[in-house]
Amino acid sequence: MFHAAILEDDPRQAESLARMIEASPCASRVEIVGVAQPAVSLAEAFGDGVDILFVDIQLGEARATGIDLVDALVPRDGSMQVIYVSGYLEYASDVYRTKHTWFLPKPVEQNALDAALERAIDNLEQAQQQPLLVRASGSLIQILPQNIVYVESERRKVRIHERGRVIETYAKMSDMEASLPRQFARCHKSFLVNMSFISELRARDLVLLDGTVLPVSQRCHKALQRCFIDHVGRSV
Repeated sequence: MFHAAILEDDPRQAESLARMIEASPCASRVEIVGVAQPAVSLAEAFGDGVDILFVDIQLGEARATGIDLVDALVPRDGSMQVIYVSGYLEYASDVYRTKHTWFLPKPVEQNALDAALERAIDNLEQAQQQPLLVRASGSLIQILPQNIVYVESERRKVRIHERGRVIETYAKMSDMEASLPRQFARCHKSFLVNMSFISELRARDLVLLDGTVLPVSQRCHKALQRCFIDHVGRSV
């Protein structure tokens, strides 16, 4: 699940954009985590937890444009996907001052938003498929996401279970979740599972292909079930 935020000075425009995101075929892969106006809380929209940022360019009475804010606050080497939204087509060339994914002219059309969102998700997924570099026992270890079966956390450490080995390192579970592709989902606050290795999903636990049983919390079950069905592609 990727996190999206909207930076828009007009609440009605922001609400309309949120509804269109929720109506998109990509909606099951995106959660809107914040809507910010150009005010004191503006920087919150650029937090570490945002993957896709919809930015209005002309921000009312604010001196800085959305382009200026992205240029100043969004790392050029980061994975955040910036989608500009504006009714002023004269800004269409200015956006190239920054790294961005798409330019949506207002009024925004649903099919254009769907295309922009799909491109942003594709870019994020490609970035997540890159090997992870993990520091463990004084060594740097390269791990391919597709080889990870599940990840478990215990206090400040995580254990990465691959087929044939377990790697223990200091890391936050939230950081691991953000670094892995969408085939990984939370089944419990302490467990992150690669859904390609799930054999059976039950009410309180799940069974992996090798017979390993992992807990499934009540809080995670509904979202995991939905993600598992989406991952497999069909159900009967």
